[in-house]
Amino acid sequence: MKKNILKRLVRSLFMSALVFAAAPAFALDNADFHPDMDSGLAAAKKSSKNILIFITQEGEDELSSSFMKTVTSDQLLSQITPSYELVGMDFSQKAFEKTVVHDVDSPENQQAAKDAADKMQKNSRFAALINPEFTPAVYLFTGEGYYVSHLVLKGSEDAAGFMTALKADEEKLTAIRQMIDRTKTGKPLEKVAAIDEIFEATQPEYRFFIIDLVNTALNLDKKNKSGYMNKYVITKTEYDAMIAFYDNDPKAAMAAYEAAGQNKMLTKDERQQAYYMAALVLVKSSGPETIPQVLDYLQKSLDAAPASKNAPQIKENMEYFKNYKAEGGKTE
Repeated sequence: MKKNILKRLVRSLFMSALVFAAAPAFALDNADFHPDMDSGLAAAKKSSKNILIFITQEGEDELSSSFMKTVTSDQLLSQITPSYELVGMDFSQKAFEKTVVHDVDSPENQQAAKDAADKMQKNSRFAALINPEFTPAVYLFTGEGYYVSHLVLKGSEDAAGFMTALKADEEKLTAIRQMIDRTKTGKPLEKVAAIDEIFEATQPEYRFFIIDLVNTALNLDKKNKSGYMNKYVITKTEYDAMIAFYDNDPKAAMAAYEAAGQNKMLTKDERQQAYYMAALVLVKSSGPETIPQVLDYLQKSLDAAPASKNAPQIKENMEYFKNYKAEGGKTE
């Protein structure tokens, strides 16, 4: 089992750097597997199946190779394909090499490399969201693309062992499916309550995968009658900022945090944190010429909750940047 699969490829999107390496991603060479999540979701919509996602580093992780031999065996495929669409993502150097366009290649080979690069881009974004720590890894999703579980596997299972692990998590899948059904009926606040069941049942680090439900809840309860919407605003803000970071667009990330700072559904402390994050993004993505805007964000952050436990630190940061500006970008 190879750990830290994406350590050199995909970092947390809230780290200080705003430029992220594209993770080599390539569909498994098997007709039973879709090459990316988009095609898996499209197939699931037609088939009404759920989704299993396999992440490997074949050729670099011996366990990945042996595990996938088991997964792609007729014995196992015959048991899982009736109920699941399969998505395969191989994050190996060999897969990455297939995305490189060479001038000496034929037009057909150049197009194949471009297509592989497109799939790589899609899968690298998925990998940034799911952040697998080791390979092989298998994830269970609903047909709508909502995270259910990360299967507990050693990677050395035979077909029977894999099915045992899968069936152990199918109870979670059934529960989520019942929750999804409840989001489709009733009055707006009843739907919001059903969405909140899914929200709370989903681990915080995987709530980005239910962003469509988050947006639906925000649209259904614009006046926050449920009292839930502050956490939905925060989740949407974090998602928008993460995607902006991934796309190397710090301005969009700042805009997301600034909008949250203005949102009256957030508490004073939450609005303070939003403005502070806008300031942090600006500091990490620009030069001394933006110090006035940094100070403006920090002032808004302080004004949002002047008596908070974080206020002294914000004041200290403001003094630092005021001195930085006064000394022409030089501080001791």
